[in-house]
Amino acid sequence: MYWLKTQNRIGLFSILQRQLIVLLFIAAAGANTFAQADKNTVYLYSHDSLMLTADEYVLADTLPYLVLLHEQGSSRGEFTSIIHRFQKMNFNCLVPDLRNGGNAGFVANETAKRIRNKKYGEKAEDIEGDIRSAINYAVAKSGKPVVLVGAGANGSLTLKACKELDAVQAAIALSPGEFFRNQFIVEDTIAGIEKPVLVLSSRMEFPYMEQLLSGVDVKYKDLFTPDTHEGQRGTGALTAQNPSQSEYWLAILLFFKELK
Repeated sequence: MYWLKTQNRIGLFSILQRQLIVLLFIAAAGANTFAQADKNTVYLYSHDSLMLTADEYVLADTLPYLVLLHEQGSSRGEFTSIIHRFQKMNFNCLVPDLRNGGNAGFVANETAKRIRNKKYGEKAEDIEGDIRSAINYAVAKSGKPVVLVGAGANGSLTLKACKELDAVQAAIALSPGEFFRNQFIVEDTIAGIEKPVLVLSSRMEFPYMEQLLSGVDVKYKDLFTPDTHEGQRGTGALTAQNPSQSEYWLAILLFFKELK
């Protein structure tokens, strides 16, 4: 159970306490009084001058940023149906189209379109350049370190950036993995992370996540898989179509509470 896996961070709860927390969280997440930020489209430039399209949601200039990174073959539209849930945790949000993308949520990846017409790199180091550009933008706007949220292959790069970049305070990765074996080994690269990381997965993926994060000390990592259902991989775990979505969101909420 998640509560036992992470007892060093959140302690043990009675069954009634857990149920109460879940109910309170769901009620808060569904409240209509929350003021959502307007979405603005912004344009950034990566290390090789590739223009990146990003959606920005600003609640207040004083708040830190979440930088949310879609899966490979996807777009910023991946977060459209769930972005309000992250805003309710008191973050501004930046959601860039990365170059290793396609379409998601009826939103085309504009950055990926641009690389078709010119010779831009598509290796991991080039995607990392896109991610650094988004991080730098968010830090320049807020003056605060960011929290990264990434899925799939870009979840792996999220963990790598968390280890390597001072501008990253913490990271949440959904179903990361060894997507870059011809360039580097994720397990070796992220070993020794000394910042808080939360890795979310389905039950089937969980043993693999344990191995992937085996080089990270237990005091810095939380590994989560749901109790009530199989769960889903990637950001699909956070959507209404997943029967165990509330468990995933509760794990995220508790992770953020530990950061503050």
